[in-house]
Amino acid sequence: MNREEQEQIKPWEAEQSFKKAFGAKYCSVPDTLKKECNGNIVRAHSVSKSMNLKKISRNGHVYAFIPSIENLTKNHGVLRPELYGINKASTFTGFCAYHDKQIFLPLEDQEFVGSKEQCFLLAYRAQAREHFTKKSSSKLLEFIKQADRGKSPLEQFHIQNMASAHTLGTDAGVRDGIIYKNKFDAILTSQNFTNINAYNLEFKETPSVLCSAGIFPECDFYGNHLQDLFDLEMTPDLLTFSTIVTKKGGAAVFTWLNDNDSKGNCEKFIDSLKAIAPDKITSSLIRFFFEFCENIFMEPKWWESLDKSKQDSLIYRILNAASLLEVRNPNCLLDDNLFFDDWELINTRELK
Repeated sequence: MNREEQEQIKPWEAEQSFKKAFGAKYCSVPDTLKKECNGNIVRAHSVSKSMNLKKISRNGHVYAFIPSIENLTKNHGVLRPELYGINKASTFTGFCAYHDKQIFLPLEDQEFVGSKEQCFLLAYRAQAREHFTKKSSSKLLEFIKQADRGKSPLEQFHIQNMASAHTLGTDAGVRDGIIYKNKFDAILTSQNFTNINAYNLEFKETPSVLCSAGIFPECDFYGNHLQDLFDLEMTPDLLTFSTIVTKKGGAAVFTWLNDNDSKGNCEKFIDSLKAIAPDKITSSLIRFFFEFCENIFMEPKWWESLDKSKQDSLIYRILNAASLLEVRNPNCLLDDNLFFDDWELINTRELK
C-alpha cells in the first residue's frame, strides 16, 4: 500500500549493497582443512596474475567487464569493457593466504602438462569462485525486492515477479553449488582424480581471451538442447573451463565429473566442440566464452583491433547472458561468420 509514494532506491544504495554482498571473506577449503588456514583472506585470482594475466596485459592492465552503477550510467545502460589493473582482475576473497598458495602449487610452480591433477585444480578454482558468486548473489535478494519503491503498481508487479523468479533460481544455484563443492572437496582431500574428465586444446599462440568459469551447459555448438535449467528440481551437469598461457603458447581446458549422477551432457557438449573445423575453433570458443562467462579478460591490443561491429556482437552476448528476462537461444553458439582470432590449434587431448 502506497508503495509508489515511497522514496526510490538511490544509485549509491545499490552500489553499497552490491559491495557488501560480494565483500564476504572466507576460505573455501573443506572443513577438514580449515585447521591449516593461515594468514589473512586474500584476493585470490581465479585467473592467475603472474602466469596468465601479466602475459596479455599492457602496462599492467587488461580489458574486463566491471559491473557498477557508474559504468552502466556512463554507457547508457550498456556494460562495455574497460581497462582494469591485473592486481584486481579476476579476484575474489575466497581463500586464505596459505591455501591460495599451497593448493595451487602444481599450477603456479610447474609447467602445465594437462595432467588430471592440474585440470582438477583449474576446475576447483573455477567452482570455488562460482559458489562464492552464487552465495554472494543470494545476499542481494532482499535488496532486489526493495527495487519497486516509488514505482507504479504495474512496475511493482513486474519487479516483484522478476525478484521471485530470481530468488528461485538463485536458491537452486546455491543448492547445486553446495552439491558440487562437496564433490570437489572430496577429490581435493583424497587426491583421487579418477572421476575427473578433461578435454584440452593446445594452441601455438597465447590466447587473447583469458577466462575461468563453471556452467551448466544448456546447448552445444550446433544448437542441440542439452539440459533444462528451468527444472529446479534437477541438479544439472557442471562443466568448468579455463584458458591459460603455457610455454608452448596456450590452452583451453574443459573439465567435468564422471560420477553416478552424471547425465552425459558435458560429453555431448565436448563432442560438438570436437566437430568444429580447426580454423574455426578459436572464434567458436570466443563466442562461447562471451556467451557464458563474465569472468573474462582481454588482451588490449586484440580488443582494440576488433572493429566496432565485432565488439558489439560480443558485448551483446555478455548483456544477453546477464539478463533476467531473456531466455538463452539454443542456437547462440552457431557459427555467425565473424572471425575473431586464430590461436592455431596444434593438439587436443582427452582424459578419462
